[in-house]
Amino acid sequence: MALKLALFIAMAVVPAIVGATDFLVGDEKGWTLGVNYTKWAEGKKFKVGDNLVFNYAPGRHNVLAVGGAAFSSCNKTAETPPLTTGKDPVALNKAGRKWYICSIGDHCREGMKLFINVEEAEAPAPSPTGGDDYSAANIASFSYKYFVGLAAVLGVVFMS
Repeated sequence: MALKLALFIAMAVVPAIVGATDFLVGDEKGWTLGVNYTKWAEGKKFKVGDNLVFNYAPGRHNVLAVGGAAFSSCNKTAETPPLTTGKDPVALNKAGRKWYICSIGDHCREGMKLFINVEEAEAPAPSPTGGDDYSAANIASFSYKYFVGLAAVLGVVFMS
């Protein structure tokens, strides 16, 4: 019974997961002082369903989601508490502007702040012929993504 439930969940969830992108904020440097996060975000296309991943030294930094005015003035008050684990994923569940700062010391004023604009997720483009695209490349690409996602979900289910 558990296997059937796991397969059902995987079939429902995997197609939505495989299109998401995890953005490691600051790339290999992570969330720290001395990184130009405006430059880091340039050219990246953030979509609903993607994730930001903030990696940093716990206790030395944190991640606080704020509004636009608080971002500009580095105001450290927010409606939600800061993230503090050092490996914080942030799901981009809604389109719109998002602002994040480090609220420790003067880190925000020293440039430890990130602004992004999240766009709606794109619907798959229709095939040029107007019909279904059953080309070998399209089928192989979908199959690979689906089975990788399925394997990940099943791995989580059976490992826990």
